[in-house]
Amino acid sequence: MAWRLHEHVLRGKIDNRTRGRVTGEIWLAGIDEPLVLELAGDCAPDLAGCELSFENPDPVPMTTKPPAPQQRGPAGDITAARKVRVFDVSIEEALAMSRRGETPPEHMANAVYLEWFSERSGRVVIESADYRLQISEPAWRYTKEEIAERERRIAEEETPFAIAITQDGKTQEWDEVRYEQFLRESDALTEKYGRLLEKYADHPDSERIIAREMGWSWLEEALDREDEQEEQYEYEHEAEDLEAKIDEEKEDQSENDIEDYELPPPNPMREGIDWVRDERDHILHPIEKRAHDTLHALLDELKAAEHFPEEEDEQLAEFVSGFMTLSAKLAGALGGVARGDDFFEPGMVVAWLKRILEILNKTIAAADATRVKHFLPADRLAYYRSELFAIREEVLELIKELRSR
Repeated sequence: MAWRLHEHVLRGKIDNRTRGRVTGEIWLAGIDEPLVLELAGDCAPDLAGCELSFENPDPVPMTTKPPAPQQRGPAGDITAARKVRVFDVSIEEALAMSRRGETPPEHMANAVYLEWFSERSGRVVIESADYRLQISEPAWRYTKEEIAERERRIAEEETPFAIAITQDGKTQEWDEVRYEQFLRESDALTEKYGRLLEKYADHPDSERIIAREMGWSWLEEALDREDEQEEQYEYEHEAEDLEAKIDEEKEDQSENDIEDYELPPPNPMREGIDWVRDERDHILHPIEKRAHDTLHALLDELKAAEHFPEEEDEQLAEFVSGFMTLSAKLAGALGGVARGDDFFEPGMVVAWLKRILEILNKTIAAADATRVKHFLPADRLAYYRSELFAIREEVLELIKELRSR
């Protein structure tokens, strides 16, 4: 997972005039302070020894939390000569041509590609063929021998950047800070994907356009292969139907096997601590069960008072939806803890729970806002508020316990 910031960039500069060192500043739309780069290494041959200035003519404000302001670590591939495909016409005209069944004209172009690995933010990537660039004269250049050695080290993953990526993703255990970063990155990608999906949902070539905007080259390549093989797929249609039927029968049998299979019970010594059973004999975490039971009691009372779901009130809706979200998020975060899964990561659970605390606080605030509305008797609203506070204390205790594992 990487931070991909190209659409949020306002402007920036990268300076590699001092050999072995890449410095720079990058301003993001909607963020007051720039990212300050202090990287070890050098740029690709086209930018080696140069200062690069760039500006994005159409930035998108960043609404999620940005990477850390101080970016220190090894430089990756930093170049202004990466080859990409771009349309020869505007996006709007290209869409119109695609709707008419025509192929928009495109060509290969140079794109700026900035990649580095930060100690605090992990891998960061900026890639665009639309930026306005200015490149200074080089203060130094690679020799032919140095270029050959550089290419060898990249191919054999011997660069500091490649080593940092390997250590972060494969050999080093993530902590809760890295998991929190991962969740923020996922939020940013989900937000971007949602915007693209809404924009191109009705376009016949939406998958390809979204893949290009998201930087998913693997999906573009897969779609290309799919187009190339379309005639072959049609020829083999009958064989595929037969195979699908066989697979369906196997799947039905597999589902039956799954239904007959029972998960092993969790550690009996942890009953009441990590897991309990609900009225349907399902295993869940005690905190999850408390939130679930309290939520359903609240819904029952509101329905009995004819305030829910017919009642249209913003504060009440925020209170109830917050409680629903809390219950669902706890189920997702604590399921592995309750089952005693071997693969559950305490750091990831802590990162989830810290986000859940934000939901809890907002739900408590929403409950306070409903006091003057008298949807529930004062003592009942006080009870639900006390349950939220109790759940918060239990979450905090669990975070402390998980950090000690």
